[in-house]
Amino acid sequence: MQISVGQWCRLALGPVLPAILMLCGGCQTATTSLFTASGAGWHVQQGQALWRPRRGFPELGGDLVVARHEDGRCFIQFAKTPMSLVSVQTTPTRWLIQFPPRGWAFTGRRRPPARFAWLYLRAALAGEPLPESLRFEAKPEGGWRLENTRSGETLEGFLAP
Repeated sequence: MQISVGQWCRLALGPVLPAILMLCGGCQTATTSLFTASGAGWHVQQGQALWRPRRGFPELGGDLVVARHEDGRCFIQFAKTPMSLVSVQTTPTRWLIQFPPRGWAFTGRRRPPARFAWLYLRAALAGEPLPESLRFEAKPEGGWRLENTRSGETLEGFLAP
């Protein structure tokens, strides 16, 4: 039986092509940093937060650091001593979110997916528009709450000025 070049390509690339397209077009595994959060131009705030990863999951409490640069870069770390639970880096055109306890990392270009509320915390705190599934509420005592209404993920906390 002879196989044409076209048939061979469909057989060889058929199962691989969707994976290639997924990696090129959206979330992908990453282990590197987008930038180093040091030098002039950074505004750093520290505080406390409660994070519920999904509806029905327990809340996790920890320390929160948000470092924003005047050029649009942002670094966010949510940690429970002695380990980081979530680390986020965003720029105007790229994003990276890492979950060190699980060894998971996702990165991408352009607008980040709304499934990770952490990727939108900077925008929410700055009063910028959010995806439809995200709701932000500023609390009277200076606290805030960010919720993904689809997944039930919530972030609630405060940052020192």
